[in-house]
Amino acid sequence: MSHQLKGLFVPVTTPFGDDGEVDLDRFTEQIRIYSGYALSGVIVFGTSGEGPLLEADEEPALLEAARRVLPKEWKLIVQVGRESVRASRLAAERASAAGADALLCLPPRYYALSDVVIANHFRAVHAATQLPLLAYHFPLRSKVDLQAELLIELGREGTISGIKDSAGDLALETSLRRDLGPDFAILCGKASVVAEALAAGADGAILAVANVAPETVLRLFDAHQAADATAVTEAQASLLPLADACGPKFGIAGIKAALDARGWPGGGDPRPPLLPLGNGDRELVTAALQTAGIEL
Repeated sequence: MSHQLKGLFVPVTTPFGDDGEVDLDRFTEQIRIYSGYALSGVIVFGTSGEGPLLEADEEPALLEAARRVLPKEWKLIVQVGRESVRASRLAAERASAAGADALLCLPPRYYALSDVVIANHFRAVHAATQLPLLAYHFPLRSKVDLQAELLIELGREGTISGIKDSAGDLALETSLRRDLGPDFAILCGKASVVAEALAAGADGAILAVANVAPETVLRLFDAHQAADATAVTEAQASLLPLADACGPKFGIAGIKAALDARGWPGGGDPRPPLLPLGNGDRELVTAALQTAGIEL
C-alpha cells in the first residue's frame, strides 16, 4: 500500500459561485493547474475542501469531475467520515462508484465513544467497499485522539491501510511504522513538521498549504530526496508563515485568499457560516506567499 501512496497530495478546495452553489468549472480548472506539478493525487471533501459543509447530493458531480480531469497515474482519495455508520458507508459507496482509489475517514466525534465503537465504525466503512482506508487523525478538529494501540490493531487486521496525521504526532508516526511496517502508508498532514516527518520515514504528505504553494512544498520534498539538509531547512522555514495563514490563523478563508492572490480558480468565498478575509488579512496572506517564494 505505501508504495502506492507516496509523495505530495493536495486536499483540493471546493469553489462556490455567487449563488453559493458549487462551481464545477472552477473546480476542474483548479485540478488542471495542479496537473502541471509533480504531485501524487488529490483529496476531495476534506477539511480544505469544506467537506463538512457539502451536501450528499453535491458529491457525485464533484467526484465525477475530479476523476475525469485527474492525470491517469494520480490517486483520488475521498474523505468519507460522517457521524453515523450509515452515512459514512453511503459516502464510501459513492466514492467507490466514482472511481476513488482510496478513502480517508474521520472518526465519529459528536458523541463520546469508546475505542471499541470507533474501531467498529472504521471496520464498517472498510467493509462497504474494500478500498484502502486511511484513518484521518486530526484531534484539533475532531476532538478524538486516535491512540496508537487502536490504529495498530486496525492496521494489523487490514481495516486501515494508512493514516493522515494532521496532529503532526511524530511519536505516533514512528510507532506505527515500527509496528505496522513499510506497507502502512503514513502521510503527514501538518506542514510545520513535514520535514521532520519525512526524515522519520513518512511516505509523503497531505497539506493544506500545497493548495496554494505546491512548488514550495515540492522543493522541500526534492531536497529531502537529495539528502540536502540545508535546502530542506530553508524550504521548511519559507513555508511556515504561509502554512500558518492556511491553517491555525485563517483556515479555509486563508487558503482561498491565497488562491485568489495567485489568480487561481479554487478560491473565492468559503461557504457560510465561514467568512472571507478582509483586505488587511489578505495582505498578510500575500506577504506569506511571497515569503514562500511565490511570485505574484
